[in-house]
Amino acid sequence: MTAADLQKLTELLKAYNIELKTDGTKITHVNGHVAELNGEDYMPDQLINVVLQIVGTDLRSAWFKALHG
Repeated sequence: MTAADLQKLTELLKAYNIELKTDGTKITHVNGHVAELNGEDYMPDQLINVVLQIVGTDLRSAWFKALHG
């Protein structure tokens, strides 16, 4: 992905309350988590899946804490 593509994705993800911090083609944070992802290494669908896996891990953790807190 190019820096412009990554910026478009960043804007789209805001609608789903997912925050990406980027530096050029690199993702440095996903919802506050430090990340070291280079968008140039991924096809758009692959990068979306990686971001959603990070968010999914947070959701599973929150669910576990809510049940067993």
